Amino acid sequence: MSVTLLNVLNTVSPLGVDARVDANGYLNLQGTPAFKASSIDSVVITPYAAEVAQQSTVTITSASTNALFSLSLICNDVNSGMITSVPLTVTSDSSTSATEICDAFRAAINSMPELSVTASGTSTLVVTAKAGFPTFTLSTTDSKMTIATGTTGVVGTGSGASLIGLYPSTAGYFSAGGFTAAANIVATNNYTQVLVTSTTGGSAVILVKYDATNVGDLLGTYGTITGLKAGYRVTGVAYDSALTFTGTINNGSLAAGTILTASSVTGTIAVGEGLSGTNVAPGTFVTAQLTGTPGGAGTYSVNISQSVSSTTITSGVVTIATNVATFTSATTISMGILPGDFIVADPAGTPSIGYVLVLSADGTAVYNNAVSFVTNANVSAKGYNVFKWRALPL
Repeated sequence: MSVTLLNVLNTVSPLGVDARVDANGYLNLQGTPAFKASSIDSVVITPYAAEVAQQSTVTITSASTNALFSLSLICNDVNSGMITSVPLTVTSDSSTSATEICDAFRAAINSMPELSVTASGTSTLVVTAKAGFPTFTLSTTDSKMTIATGTTGVVGTGSGASLIGLYPSTAGYFSAGGFTAAANIVATNNYTQVLVTSTTGGSAVILVKYDATNVGDLLGTYGTITGLKAGYRVTGVAYDSALTFTGTINNGSLAAGTILTASSVTGTIAVGEGLSGTNVAPGTFVTAQLTGTPGGAGTYSVNISQSVSSTTITSGVVTIATNVATFTSATTISMGILPGDFIVADPAGTPSIGYVLVLSADGTAVYNNAVSFVTNANVSAKGYNVFKWRALPL
């Protein structure tokens, strides 16, 4: 999968400013074009990891005289990066000690500076990985020696220096300078990498400077990116707050069913549209249009079987009253908001913010970085229009 977009966030603004799904269903990433969240195929988060050099120790358990001692070392050639296999052998004489055997192994390893390891120690042989090549394999079938790994090697990922090489910023390198954002990568910074892959082809990479604040704001439990990674997907459009029509829901006659018949439509009925009206079951939304004018008068299918006689049906858009004490499961369901829904709330007067909310299992509304929606001063001070989509598994 080719990387078509690159975004570098050396600082992260909280509350969905840098990465958010807006009321029209678009994922907005600071510095990159918006694209439909419904087209997201996967979200992979690769946390920053510091490189740790492996260190293994060889102990001579029996310094047998006139015997062959053998080791097998598999490591890298630091010049080419290629994997190389090095057999190591030492033959003892009638007075050889463990230190002398280890000295011979040390001399053999250190005589090959192209190897990605160094050797040290005295009566034991200590093999340590060089920077940039943190792991190696050291083994033996010789019963006269034991090998213990004291420090497990870790391949580092996300260092600014390595990412500069991965995403060159040279103009013309990618699509006439498509990676120009790479110029914002700081070599001394460390980054968590977020790969967002689209079903329509291509992918976006977001590099987030690694620190506690940034991770909490963008990648926290209820952060935009984490919500998307968990499988929250926009399957329809945002509620049309102007939508109103006369409708019935039944099986095409008078019994309960999933056929919505709409007439006198003001606004647009869209797939994913939440519906609200007398006797309309909470959580009802449009799943498909069956007949009629696109988005207008005609018949539609809905997700919940029910029997609703002719009534005025409106969009499920909800304005959350100011200073609501709490959101309980009952109040959210009465609004047509169900646990597991993916929600976007646009603050009145500041629609560019786009707070991203996720309902917890008990129906309590929370947003972004796990701060309670109703107790946060930035939120409870005014009413909010809530736009809701279905949550789907990946």
